[in-house]
Amino acid sequence: MKHRVIRPAVGTGLLLLVPLALTLRDRHAPAGEGWHWGPLDFVAMGALLFATGLGYACIAPRLGGRGQRWTLGIALLCALLAIWVELAVGGISLLAAHLAGARPA
Repeated sequence: MKHRVIRPAVGTGLLLLVPLALTLRDRHAPAGEGWHWGPLDFVAMGALLFATGLGYACIAPRLGGRGQRWTLGIALLCALLAIWVELAVGGISLLAAHLAGARPA
């Protein structure tokens, strides 16, 4: 089990270096412009990325063929992106409200 945790942990750390670099680059930009992630943003995205990677690392070896592993990877990626969009801008909630015919406030 220990070896299944290392790759997702390293991958998560490497992926989080991108928003860290952008946040440092834009630290003096006015609010609403540039890239501004706070500590909680890094924690939330780190948890999402790590959970997705760990889920893939634990489930994929039990699957039969390459096609099933690709399907699992795409499904997990879609779930990750949907959660990220919802947390970032409430996009899924807005879409659901729009499809239900609700008027924005």
